[in-house]
Amino acid sequence: MNCPHCKDVRLEPKELELGLVAASCSQCGGALLSLMFYRYWLEHYAAKEAAEEQPDSPEPVEAEDTQSALCCPKCTRLMTKFQVGPDTDHRLDLCTTCDEAWLDKGEWRLLKQLDLHGKLPKIFTDAWQRNIRLQRQEQRQNERFRDLLGDEDFERAEAFKQWLNQHPNKIQIRQFLSIEFQ
Repeated sequence: MNCPHCKDVRLEPKELELGLVAASCSQCGGALLSLMFYRYWLEHYAAKEAAEEQPDSPEPVEAEDTQSALCCPKCTRLMTKFQVGPDTDHRLDLCTTCDEAWLDKGEWRLLKQLDLHGKLPKIFTDAWQRNIRLQRQEQRQNERFRDLLGDEDFERAEAFKQWLNQHPNKIQIRQFLSIEFQ
């Protein structure tokens, strides 16, 4: 099986973690990870691994992200790209037919740094992707209001909003405010 990125380089077995083997490319550093093997590793090795693991350094992980579409090295169908999270632009490639994920160089370390290495299958769900879109939409909306109001007024409005959302009489307060501003 050849690398979907390099095309002519043969994938070779490589251990990403103790007990977690992927098919890796020696040229680009990417790895094809079977989600079936991943789930087995998660059940049998991940808890033991986490207990023995040393905390990672806070320095940012350098991870590559293939921009072009990739073909699955097993079935040659196009792999689908999935956003990792709202605070990163990295996307993981998944062959939905073979249940194989392509991790570009450094993406496994990135997943570990983001504490997502134990949630890999969830990243590929509609609910996860929808949540990322909603979080990014909220971030853009907050940035827009911050630009309109300025930092100080935005912070005051945000504090009031949080207070209101936690208040037991928030419905009545909202009604009062809507009457007051008419």
